Amino acid sequence: MHSKIEHLNETEKSLVLNAPLLVTALVSGADGEFTKDEIQQAVKIIHIKSFKESRELSGVYKTIDAQTEDSIQMLISALPESTLERNQILQNQLSGLNAILPKLDAQFAYDLYISLKQLAYYVSTASDIGLGVQSQQEKEVAKLSFIKAPEQP
Repeated sequence: MHSKIEHLNETEKSLVLNAPLLVTALVSGADGEFTKDEIQQAVKIIHIKSFKESRELSGVYKTIDAQTEDSIQMLISALPESTLERNQILQNQLSGLNAILPKLDAQFAYDLYISLKQLAYYVSTASDIGLGVQSQQEKEVAKLSFIKAPEQP
């Protein structure tokens, strides 16, 4: 199912598979509070991505799809309450993708990167759907600028 990541060690595989959850927690909590709208939007997007992405990439989302909301809530409850600390921890974890993406098939790495950026964008706009307003913190964090973009194949 995850043939594109089978050559990675367990820690690397885990980071790739949990990256959507980490992105959700980071973006939804970037402004200091986790809103139900943001979490629900992430759950919907992850579910859609579990069958709309390429076969290889959809496998990443299928792995977490059945328990997305519970997994996000468990992740959030395990993080510090301080927004600054929480954001730093999540950014540091996601920055680990910088060492992993070059090890992946070029197309898969690029698709994963774009997919995570899309997820971040949709989560950042979830609580303001129809208003066209995002918190500045969420807007900035949703760029995922700490993850280096792989070259487009």
